[in-house]
Amino acid sequence: MNCGGFFGGTGWDGPGFGPGQFNSGPGGSGGFGGFGFGPGDGAGGSFGFGVPGFGGGLRRAAVGTAALLLDGPADAAQIVQRTTEATGGGFTPPQDVAELVIGVLAGRGFVTVDNGVATLTDLGRNILAWRGITSETAHALLGKVGQFGDVIKIRSSLREIAGLARTIMWSGTDEQKQKLSETRANLLTALNEAKASLHGALAEG
Repeated sequence: MNCGGFFGGTGWDGPGFGPGQFNSGPGGSGGFGGFGFGPGDGAGGSFGFGVPGFGGGLRRAAVGTAALLLDGPADAAQIVQRTTEATGGGFTPPQDVAELVIGVLAGRGFVTVDNGVATLTDLGRNILAWRGITSETAHALLGKVGQFGDVIKIRSSLREIAGLARTIMWSGTDEQKQKLSETRANLLTALNEAKASLHGALAEG
């Protein structure tokens, strides 16, 4: 069954939703690889919601959003709430990204949208079923994302700091660049101490 792909490929093939490779659908690999929600790469796979543009991250977010719609129609705010609840507060995706994902799903015919509320179409349900994705498996896998809540927060903060530093380097004032230099020295010291501490903890284990 070739459902036309999401951004190419078959159905929601490729990295998906949940830690590691969850070989539940026909074809084995590619069903639920990585994590469906969260920024950047993380333990056990990549986190899909924090990636701008239309790459694999958005595709993973689309799979996660569609899976949550198996619980019933929802708007972007409700998708955010369901994600937060399913991860035990471990991750809350940005609402504007949830809105973007709903729009992409609608453009592909996987959902219909009425006054901001998305509802799975038969095509969307069929693709999820073909990949072996149910509400139960989605919630179970999202629950595992909650275990990496601190990892997600650390990585998100570091990405934000890097973005701010890049902006200052390109267009900041001399005063801002001086502040960046001071902050960078303190941050690198703290990061080196943190790495040493974690390596020590691993060695003790």
